[in-house]
Amino acid sequence: MSGHRFVLSLVTAVAMLPTPVPAQESSTDAWTVEKCVRYDRAFDELLDFVGPEGVTADFVSGNRKFISDGCSSGADVCPVSDKDIELANALTIAAMGFGTASSFLPFVCRSTP
Repeated sequence: MSGHRFVLSLVTAVAMLPTPVPAQESSTDAWTVEKCVRYDRAFDELLDFVGPEGVTADFVSGNRKFISDGCSSGADVCPVSDKDIELANALTIAAMGFGTASSFLPFVCRSTP
């Protein structure tokens, strides 16, 4: 199986795994919590698959912050290395596979004036 097909198969499998929905706060709806739980799982599994070598510390810490904020801190993670981009692409496919809109994802690269 080629590498890209394997990644797509892995991403699809991750996206389809059943997940328990943790207790929710009244201000957070169940689907928002579920999306974050699934994103957290996908991030860990895909980071393990891609391997940490070549993934920048800023990309990892930005994703960890996004997850720890309940996936509600907005887009503020910029993939810069080839491995960052590979992981961001795999996360995008996984997130779309589990039913999120592309606006859910934390990826954006801001230019400074």
